[in-house]
Amino acid sequence: MKSAMKHIVISTILCALTLAVFLAFYDHLPASVPVHFDSAGIANSFWPRNVVVFGIPVVCILLNLIATFTVSQKENTKPYMYYIMAIVAFVVTGVMIYLGMK
Repeated sequence: MKSAMKHIVISTILCALTLAVFLAFYDHLPASVPVHFDSAGIANSFWPRNVVVFGIPVVCILLNLIATFTVSQKENTKPYMYYIMAIVAFVVTGVMIYLGMK
């Protein structure tokens, strides 16, 4: 359990670091960031910049905690399983910044 707690803390910190990435690009993001596109590639749903910058890291942290505590309850857990949500958080962060700056 001690090893699991270490992985949970590290993956949660990694998810929290997405806030630093968002803050680094804060001035480059528009006031409304596109979050959904139709089949023609035209943005049809927008979120305010502050919701994206502060909301996505919070959601990623919460999902990470749920996922890692679930993983820690299973037998034969591999260490990489604790970091899947952290990787997803950074991918989502990159996509949101890319779409916002596009």
